[in-house]
Amino acid sequence: MKKIYLFALPFLFINHIQAQVTITKAVHEPVIGDSYDTKTIDTTSTLPMTVNGAGVTWNVNGVTETFAINSHTYSSPADYSGSATTFPGVTSVMENFTTGDLSYFKSTPTTYEVLGATLNVAGNVTTINYNTNSGIIQTYPINLGYINNDIGAGAMTTSTISGTFTSTLQTKGDATGTLIFNGGVSYSNCLRVLFNQKMNFSMLSGLLTGTIEQNFYHYFHSSSKFPIFTVEYTHVISPGLSLAGIPPINTIQPKVETNSSVNIGLKENKLNDVIFKAYPNPAKNELNIHMVLTHNESYTIQILNTLGQVVKTVTMVNLTPGMYNQVINIADLNSGIYSVNVSGSKASGTQKLIID
Repeated sequence: MKKIYLFALPFLFINHIQAQVTITKAVHEPVIGDSYDTKTIDTTSTLPMTVNGAGVTWNVNGVTETFAINSHTYSSPADYSGSATTFPGVTSVMENFTTGDLSYFKSTPTTYEVLGATLNVAGNVTTINYNTNSGIIQTYPINLGYINNDIGAGAMTTSTISGTFTSTLQTKGDATGTLIFNGGVSYSNCLRVLFNQKMNFSMLSGLLTGTIEQNFYHYFHSSSKFPIFTVEYTHVISPGLSLAGIPPINTIQPKVETNSSVNIGLKENKLNDVIFKAYPNPAKNELNIHMVLTHNESYTIQILNTLGQVVKTVTMVNLTPGMYNQVINIADLNSGIYSVNVSGSKASGTQKLIID
């Protein structure tokens, strides 16, 4: 069992004052073996994303954590069969173990580029492949005033239809300042990096068209390699295609996350739940249990079959609050549906598991 040590804040009334962040290849570019977790945020307040420039104060007081964890890991393309063929030049693959989404990146001495992604959208797998022209996400260094523009193009496929896309990509260091969360928690000298992509797609030989615009507001602080706060807006517009039963759409999908190492102050705490993620799922041979524990105590992991019989047990003794990763050998278990239960005397949680 491995405990994951991350920068943590023991007090609510803390002001983090450190040198202004400059994004560099050596410090901030993801490499194989990197991993980080984010927590999904609920908010009913209007987030101040339009404010930019130097010396800005972003007050996001009022946000609350849902405790939905997104685990991200950067791995070698060799770990994903066919990725080097489908995405030539790929140097790393980022997997979101919560959604199953994969993103494919290429690192060169001067650039960091996106080659594609496989996304789980409403149960359907969509593949975006920049096989005509990869998209440069960033060059280095990045600080206030930095700007990079590029053009991407390639193929877009779903489980039922296919087509092409073109896109414009822009990355800029658009603001510096202080990020204020609940309870007086603040981070000074943050750098905000805004990534914008406008994608025009044409599917079914041009019968289905539309646009997807994404804005990612990444807040960097010197305490973390990865952003401590991210706000994403995705705007999808399409007239649809009535002949194929595809309705028109015009929707904006917001998403707000904090790095798991960040304490945002007052939050909704599910005291009786163990927060954990079992992955990969479906699994074969080996299962990872990623846990966020809030109590000092011992915990037991049990894998149960559909009859309720315990087929695997792992006990972890005298754990302190924090994040842990437990690897379990499941090579001796038959294919099928199981459940994973993590329990202590004060908290417990259960998730469904499929073993191939």
